[in-house]
Amino acid sequence: MSSRLKISDEAAQYLSEQLNNLISSNEGIYAALIISIDGHPLVKQAQDDIHESKLAAMMSSLLALGESIARESGQKLCQYVIVDNSDGFLVDLRVGERMLLTVLARKDTNLGMLLSACKNSAETIIQRFKL
Repeated sequence: MSSRLKISDEAAQYLSEQLNNLISSNEGIYAALIISIDGHPLVKQAQDDIHESKLAAMMSSLLALGESIARESGQKLCQYVIVDNSDGFLVDLRVGERMLLTVLARKDTNLGMLLSACKNSAETIIQRFKL
């Protein structure tokens, strides 16, 4: 029996709208994805072409690594991971128990504002689906 997360067309439409809102209201964001906790892309909104399958698998693994590090250091569940690259940021955060929000932003983006926007979007999704 597969435990792979599946979402309805209605849920996919809602998530797509939320990602579109996130991108359009935050100038530096150029891509956003909702992925399953096991690394499968569910919904993507992007201004540029990205390889969502590879990115989803890697970002899921990255958050799992963050969770392992948190446990080993005596802390609780990892809520988000930020990757600061030469050309921008990747933010990966939990959306309930079974989904992640991954956001890609340009380097000129204010990191605090980016994280706040991501957390707000995740909370909106959590409340909508009662996750």
